Amino acid sequence: MSSLPMRLLILEDQVILRKLISRQTGFFSRHATQIDEFSDPAEALRSAAETSYDLIITDIGMPGMNGIDFIKNLTAIGCRASLLIISGYDERTLHTIADMARHQGIESVHFLCKPYSIDQFLHRLNAVFADLEQRALAYPLDLQKVWQDCISQPLQLEFKPVLSRDMQQLRGMQLAAIRLPDGLLPLDAARYRQLAANPPLPVLVLEVVLEQLAQLLASLPREQRQHCLFSLYLDGACLANDNLFDRYNSVLRQYGIQPGQIGFLLADGLQQQTAAVCFENIAKLKYFGFALLADQLGEGGLTVGNLLRLPLDGATVSAPALRQLRAQGVDMPALLQCCGLSLSQLTITRLDMEADLELLAGLEGCSVSGEQIALQLGSGELSSYLQQQTAGELTH
Repeated sequence: MSSLPMRLLILEDQVILRKLISRQTGFFSRHATQIDEFSDPAEALRSAAETSYDLIITDIGMPGMNGIDFIKNLTAIGCRASLLIISGYDERTLHTIADMARHQGIESVHFLCKPYSIDQFLHRLNAVFADLEQRALAYPLDLQKVWQDCISQPLQLEFKPVLSRDMQQLRGMQLAAIRLPDGLLPLDAARYRQLAANPPLPVLVLEVVLEQLAQLLASLPREQRQHCLFSLYLDGACLANDNLFDRYNSVLRQYGIQPGQIGFLLADGLQQQTAAVCFENIAKLKYFGFALLADQLGEGGLTVGNLLRLPLDGATVSAPALRQLRAQGVDMPALLQCCGLSLSQLTITRLDMEADLELLAGLEGCSVSGEQIALQLGSGELSSYLQQQTAGELTH
């Protein structure tokens, strides 16, 4: 992200609510902000035509131009700011309006139903900021700068908590991103593909990240972390490196961390033409006691053959993918059973909307993560979060 303040526009005809949204946005923003407030959609539209906004927050039911026409006119003038709709309309109607905005070219669209809680507002705002940070990194990366940033300072790691289905027990932490001077660098399949433009870079970044994770875990009391699996993404390009897990095992032992504390999320398929070293590394991964998780079921590159043959300890499926699999008649418990897994080894990710929680029906025992479950947190917040979770589990 740029060091300049983010430009925000807030359109709400009720002055008290507009001031409240403005104060909440400025207070909870993880970036410096400059906020313009409007009660008249026509005036807001003129400002949007003259100013490059990063985020526009708008109501739907307003006198004069309604919010639907306001959004339509935004796209007509070429505005591509992120959009947060805050309205008293029902969730299905807001889903439809959000889909309209996306089809008209606005990539980042979120909505919030009135009345809402502070936690719900914070969920949506963080989701918007995550979109903005990811968009900033969607352009070609300066790979040399990424590498220099990774090795020139202690990395700030960002985690997504993984909880039990009833949200009473912490089961894991997914290492989701690292915070660099220019913003978040997500550690996912898309970003690894960008890093692979310099072939050695993905594995070098992964090794630096793993050592930072080992240092962080070593600084935590054992009772806070011992029952929590810390997982991070692993791609096929990294697997093609000799002695990969020998090195990882050595790093962890150096800090007194057991390999069983770490899991690797693999979304890439292994085919007959895959180099032998990739299969060797999977075998070594299991030999040293790391966990292997199938990532992005229904979306990633793992074939049915991979799922049947790989020594998996768990799997993840996103809420959108699960919704699509169910529409296709896929029985998730039966699919897992074929892979030698149970529901207790399944994690549903990207549960970002309240409606997503309906997908958990019939999936008793699974784990969950996403904006509706727990907010992403930085390494500086990890110890206090784990302490709270440990204390909470002791009271149940």
